Amino acid sequence: MNNKKGKIVNRIINGLLVLGCLTVLFPLYMTVIIAFKQPSEMTNDVAGALAFPSSWNFDNFREAMEVTDFWNSLGNSVLITGGTVVLCILIHSFAGYVIGRKMAEKKAFKAAYFYVVSGMFVPFAVLMMPLVKQTAQMGIANRFGVIVLYLVFFMPMNIMLYTGYLKNIPTALEEVSDIPDQPYPAGQSQPH
Repeated sequence: MNNKKGKIVNRIINGLLVLGCLTVLFPLYMTVIIAFKQPSEMTNDVAGALAFPSSWNFDNFREAMEVTDFWNSLGNSVLITGGTVVLCILIHSFAGYVIGRKMAEKKAFKAAYFYVVSGMFVPFAVLMMPLVKQTAQMGIANRFGVIVLYLVFFMPMNIMLYTGYLKNIPTALEEVSDIPDQPYPAGQSQPH
């Protein structure tokens, strides 16, 4: 009885998994097939839409790349992403380190931490229009301005992550690296 129930549950789960795969794979199939078809092959009937193209053609990709200026857009994306990541790692890790190490000693660092992290609760949609206007007034409505906006927008989350991570690293590990190398007296060997 119990084994029969398990088989029924497995069949239901398998059916749901197949249905889930179809909801993902069918649109993917249609996208690929349509991308390789000539405009003359696009039909309104189901059989024509599902059929393979008569000849696999890459002209649609070439035309899409020309119309959208793909290489320029890709270069902008790489530049903005690379610049943002490098600056975020440098600036936010330094700020997270200082805040994480000094928070317990001084209340000003704790207040700065809470002030910066409170920025996570402001939705980007609320900030977007004033920030765009501000960057235009400052004359940085360009790639550099976008990098600055990303840098500021990601700051609360990054500071929170870096600070939380660094608070769990004992300060004794840092202090060990501050001990200068001293030669051992004659006759004593260096510990291994």
